[in-house]
Amino acid sequence: MAVEASDTRWVHRSCPVCEAACGLRVQVRPATREMLRVEGDPDDPRSRGYVCPKAQALRGVYDDPHRLRRPLVRRGGDFEEVGWREALDLSAERLLALRREHGPEAIGAFIGNPSGHDAGAMLYTTWFLRSLGTPRAFSGAHMDHFPKLLSSKALYGRASILPIPDLDRCDYFLCLGGNPAVSQGSLMSAPDVKRRLRAIQARGGKLVVVDPRRSETAKLADRHHFIRPGTDAYLLFAMVHVVFAEGRVALGHLADVVDGVEAVRELARPFPPEAVAEVTGIAAAEIRRMALEYADAARACCYGRIGTCTVEFGTLASWLIDVLGILTGHFDREGGMMFPRPPLGDLEPGPETGPFRIGRWRSAVRGLPEIDGQISCAAFAEEIDAAGERRMRGLLTVAANPVLTIPNGPRVDRALATLEFMVSVDIYLNETTRHAHVILPTLAQAEKENFDFFSATAIRNYVRWSPPAVDADPEGMSHGRVLLELAARLSDRSADALEREILESQARRLLARPGSPAHGVPLERALAALEGESGAMQLVDLMLRAGPYGDGFDDGAPGLSLRRVRAVPHAIDLGPLEPRLAAILRSPGRRIDLAHPHIAQDVARLEARLGERARDDRLLLIGRRQLRNMNSHLHNLPVLARGSERCTLLIHADDARRLGIAAGALARVRSRVGEVVVPALVDPDMMPGVVSLPHGYGHGAPGTRLPVAERLQPGVNSNALTDDLPVDPISGTCLANGIPVEVSAA
Repeated sequence: MAVEASDTRWVHRSCPVCEAACGLRVQVRPATREMLRVEGDPDDPRSRGYVCPKAQALRGVYDDPHRLRRPLVRRGGDFEEVGWREALDLSAERLLALRREHGPEAIGAFIGNPSGHDAGAMLYTTWFLRSLGTPRAFSGAHMDHFPKLLSSKALYGRASILPIPDLDRCDYFLCLGGNPAVSQGSLMSAPDVKRRLRAIQARGGKLVVVDPRRSETAKLADRHHFIRPGTDAYLLFAMVHVVFAEGRVALGHLADVVDGVEAVRELARPFPPEAVAEVTGIAAAEIRRMALEYADAARACCYGRIGTCTVEFGTLASWLIDVLGILTGHFDREGGMMFPRPPLGDLEPGPETGPFRIGRWRSAVRGLPEIDGQISCAAFAEEIDAAGERRMRGLLTVAANPVLTIPNGPRVDRALATLEFMVSVDIYLNETTRHAHVILPTLAQAEKENFDFFSATAIRNYVRWSPPAVDADPEGMSHGRVLLELAARLSDRSADALEREILESQARRLLARPGSPAHGVPLERALAALEGESGAMQLVDLMLRAGPYGDGFDDGAPGLSLRRVRAVPHAIDLGPLEPRLAAILRSPGRRIDLAHPHIAQDVARLEARLGERARDDRLLLIGRRQLRNMNSHLHNLPVLARGSERCTLLIHADDARRLGIAAGALARVRSRVGEVVVPALVDPDMMPGVVSLPHGYGHGAPGTRLPVAERLQPGVNSNALTDDLPVDPISGTCLANGIPVEVSAA
């Protein structure tokens, strides 16, 4: 290890790349604003020194000479740097002109994944979208976890009430369609997942993985089952069928708040293990064993991720995971699926949300319904290129690269080129932002203080503030401030006035919340206590002090404030998850309707497709997570682009032999919407009949500034194959796994 010099210091903060938010220590030279070293923080109570390769992105992005640092405005065919005022004024002026002439739906917004890792973006995006006033809001959630959000909204009243595995106390972990050994546990913030999974086995428990690929997680498992992509709902219904047939229903302490048990019994009746064995590829005896092992385990978790969400019946699968857990008593109890208590108070008791509503507005071309304020990104391109006079003419993207990350990428690319005006809040000139008329680059994560919002999906309650690793570029602007400045201009007020309005609005809401330590505190006293902070951190301090662990704006009380959290260089452990579901339900009557009609209506379609799915012998394409990647936005970093080519097609030897594809040779992959040519690797870890291609690649488009990605990891765009027509109709989620393809030698 390098010897620490007298002109350097160590900064402790969290990693801003994925939900695990591992603790880091960063060696910096303040005088020159240099980052010298990034490593795991051995004193962090959550990650205990663990770190994965993606942590190097903190330094890599900051140092990247190709990262944008000043606003760009398109002049003719070229970009030129301009000042912030000019760029922001031009953006607002052009967007407002489109809104005046064509109405609010003429403008769209697309919010990307990195926004979830930035406190300012998390706190100001909603207000920005309100100021924009558009019904055309899109996000990457429809390529990820939207079915889980919808099933939570149906069952518990709010999309944010998400069940999280109590990983460190369970003794049976059933993992479907996820690879937490690589992802570190999306919707399960759990640093060093491998260690935690091995600990289950060390204490006598069992890890069972169901996946079309023998993934990195599956290789750790006691048992792995291949499953035909997109058939998880059949498997889960069969397990529910067994639970009823074998008398394993035991609701436990939730019995008083659960309705619809008998309705679920009837819904499960057509799906015994023998009926679904052929379509899933899992023997009936194995399905029965899995169901009984799970039901009979003392402390069990059933966890599903992207492979169960981005498929034809993604909402049914997401719902059935919860139904199975509730029926067997593995919900809201130690060692089962539980509900965190985040320090900002976003999962505290509150008013009922009223009847379940969707479709307050619909997309122009296909009439896809709004769900929770969003339109499916499957409609994104067609709302630009096929909606006639109702077409989307203006667009604002925020940390998003839809050309590479949503269905039918080539069509998205062509559609963006026709927009009358486009603004991108982004740090790179990439495949999407090359179409923008204005690019507003934010400060790098290393230059900003931050606050972990992923405590809402953590396997143990915690709080952490992160200082900037280096002083911010004095001419730069944070993500949250960019959104605030745009929102202010779009709503005809100053940014400072809007910032104050947001603060006072939030303060009134939180101070009136029963049960809060700040309930009844006078507004003036609360606001006075927040002086000295500004922007996002002022809101964080407000929410902390009014939150479940807060000091209630009483400096003499023992609770949390931002000042106290800042004083601790690592995460602060707030204790294990505890049973609390009944208290936080927001559904009508504060009851759980297991057979919620919006979801249950799709069961008939599932049953009708059973025979057809069993006869379908087409090759199916799935994606895969990679340890050194995060979607599309880390490929330009040399430290993460090293090594062999990673954008490859994995194919089982039997399929390769049948199709005449030699190991390492090029393969042509075709779907209904496009084709790519990619190196093929014969892999015994693939299920026969299934091929795998990672997403986020396809670099090298003219006009981009990603030379490292283009040279070292260009790859092909897997979303050139993803069809933009089929969606899970219950949630609008795109089908990014289980895509029918034809594969041949190139």
